[in-house]
Amino acid sequence: MRLPKEYVDIYRQYLKFINDVKKEVKYIKRREKFISKIEDVNNSTLNLESDIDDEESISKNIQGKPKNRIYRFGNGDSYIGKMIDNKMNGNGTYTFTNNEGSIVEYTGEFKDDMKHGMGVHMFGNGNIYTGTFENDFMSNIGQMNYKSEDEYIGNWENGQKHGQGIYKWRDGSLYIGEFRKSKMEGKGVCYDSNQNLIYEGEWKNNNIHGQGKYIWGNGKWYVGEFVQGKKHGYGTFYLNDRLAYEGTWKFDKPCIFNRGLDEIFSLKL
Repeated sequence: MRLPKEYVDIYRQYLKFINDVKKEVKYIKRREKFISKIEDVNNSTLNLESDIDDEESISKNIQGKPKNRIYRFGNGDSYIGKMIDNKMNGNGTYTFTNNEGSIVEYTGEFKDDMKHGMGVHMFGNGNIYTGTFENDFMSNIGQMNYKSEDEYIGNWENGQKHGQGIYKWRDGSLYIGEFRKSKMEGKGVCYDSNQNLIYEGEWKNNNIHGQGKYIWGNGKWYVGEFVQGKKHGYGTFYLNDRLAYEGTWKFDKPCIFNRGLDEIFSLKL
């Protein structure tokens, strides 16, 4: 089974934007190679630890305009790009080593020392984010490629997955739907690694929760209420494409008079 066209189109729209970001970052990286060659020739890399108070040398070139160059900070961090009023602005790359000794790098747009606009952020744990930022946070449309080989592409807000998005596990299974504060929450559908629909309905806190339909295949499915991933409430169960049970459920088991069937059968008459 193939994914419905509407979901394929959504993914392609997201991916088109991500590819535009990658093109912009590729351009920035190509320009930085040229800057590095010039700096090597002139041996003019600026050491901000000693020259940070020299605003004229930091912010302006001979024509009085901001200049792209390499800046090295006293703590070992480095920045290639423009500094305006001693702050990173425009396109550039900032690199540093985190507390675990891993290299962290951001290439993209800056505004007053913050990631702002399109860019790529390589985290120390191996995750890579490509997309947009607002005031240093991942925001709007972005793609996170996880070290685990999982992938998320979709909407972000204040550094968290929020809004419509697509999460793909390394085995190829998919969740397509709503996210709230990085959790699957709202309405969404789930497909297995062979792109067979296995669930459509409501979610809460990364769990099936609310009204929905769960499909096992081979004529077996359940339609009704779920609580934290379990059939709970009123629902209908089908087996071999035929109605097998309709009524209330209690934590995945049919329930009569608020008792599970095993409880009823175990009663002493």
